[in-house]
Amino acid sequence: MRCVPLITSTTPQDWVELENAVAAILRECGMTVRQQERLKLLRGHFDADVVADETVEGISNNIICECKFWSTNIPAEKVRSFRVAVDETGANRGYVISRTGFQSGAIEAAQATNVKLVTYEQFQELYFTKWFNRRTSAIEAAVKRFHFLHEPFPGGRTGYDLLQNDHERAQYDEIWNKYHFAALMLHPFSPYIRPYPIPPLPFDVTQIEQDGFAVPEEVKAASGYRELLALLEAYALQGISDQLAFNRSQNGRPPG
Repeated sequence: MRCVPLITSTTPQDWVELENAVAAILRECGMTVRQQERLKLLRGHFDADVVADETVEGISNNIICECKFWSTNIPAEKVRSFRVAVDETGANRGYVISRTGFQSGAIEAAQATNVKLVTYEQFQELYFTKWFNRRTSAIEAAVKRFHFLHEPFPGGRTGYDLLQNDHERAQYDEIWNKYHFAALMLHPFSPYIRPYPIPPLPFDVTQIEQDGFAVPEEVKAASGYRELLALLEAYALQGISDQLAFNRSQNGRPPG
């Protein structure tokens, strides 16, 4: 049973997708990422698949990734040549990311070095917490107004008391009810209530639907955190847009 969740449910289908997927994860972790970069060595050069840099509290961190979409396990000589590149470029860490796995000699060649041998799934596990914290914080900032419109307490429908007739209230209710599922599903991902257990996927929406809020099928089917969070963010932003459009229709009397 997997202890650490995966970032995405999407599996790369070739070496280009594997490289792009690794780069995307590091980029979403807040790192500056470059692909297909030629690195100068003491003798010759090394063509790195992915290079990533970041500076945290004044401390710089640099990593190099070698992505191998091979149908066979990676041999020791590939790890040794990569280890030289990591050493001579001064990188803090090097990752060989394999589609399948590694030969026993390759594992021995990486021992007691700053080179780590991982599958794509293991790479996601290593960076999940960093990715998750940054991604959920970014979403929280992006949909702050949406949360304000969907405060989880009685009377939390901001501006509802300013509406003047049943027709306006019905329009407001339609928008609010349509997107409220996103507010309920985003709540357990809020950075303000950490630490907390991360909801397993697919997300259990039974209670949300029993309470009368429809959840789109694509949201219910999402089996990766990247995919689910992207959908929830998109629906929240659309909810804000629809609410603003409704506000403008009230002849300059925006609710809230």
